[in-house]
Amino acid sequence: MEQPSPSRRQFLIAVGNLASASWIAVNWPQIASAAEHGHHGDGAGHASLTRLTVPQAAEVDAIMNLIVPGGAKPGARDAQVLYFIDNALGSFFAAQWPEFELGLAEFQSAFAAHTGSATPFSAAPEAQQVEWLHEVDETPFFLAIRRLTVLGLIALPKYGGNHEYKGWDLIGVENRHFWTSPFGFYDRDYPGFVPYPGTQPFTA
Repeated sequence: MEQPSPSRRQFLIAVGNLASASWIAVNWPQIASAAEHGHHGDGAGHASLTRLTVPQAAEVDAIMNLIVPGGAKPGARDAQVLYFIDNALGSFFAAQWPEFELGLAEFQSAFAAHTGSATPFSAAPEAQQVEWLHEVDETPFFLAIRRLTVLGLIALPKYGGNHEYKGWDLIGVENRHFWTSPFGFYDRDYPGFVPYPGTQPFTA
C-alpha cells in the first residue's frame, strides 16, 4: 500500500490528536472561542456555515450521512454534524484546513474520473456513493471526515453538532445534571451502605 506523503501523515496525526487531553489544553483559548462562535446563526436559531462553501458542504454532508446514516435512530445529518465540522475547520482545526480542502478536491476529482461523469458525489445515487466510499475508506481525507463526524456526534452542542443531543441519544447517553443510585444494572439491587454488626453509626 502506498505510504501517505509527509503532509498527509501530519494531517492524520493532527486529526488523531484532535480530542487528546494535551491538545485540548494547549488549544483551549481557540476551542473556547469556537464554542462561543458555535452559538451564532442566522438569527432564526439555525446554524450558519463559515468555512465550507455551499458545494463543499453538500459533499461533506453526503459523506458524513453515509458514515452515520439516520433512520430509526438519529444520524449525523439529524445531529447537524456538518456545522461542527465547519466550525472546527474554521477555528481550532483551522491549521489543517488547506490539507482538508485539498483532500476534498482530490476526492471529488477522483470520483468524477471513476464514474466518468460530472455529477458530484452528493448528487450521485446512494449505491454509487457507498461503492465509492469503500474504495477510499483508508485515505487520509476519509479518515478525517470519519473522525470529525464521530466527534461532532458526541461533542457538546455549543461546538456546532450534537443538535438537541441527538448524538447522545444515538449512543444511549442520558443528559442529566446529576445521578442518584442505582446508577446501572451493576448496582440495581444494592440496598445502600449497611453498618457491620456490632458497629456504631459515625457521628461528628
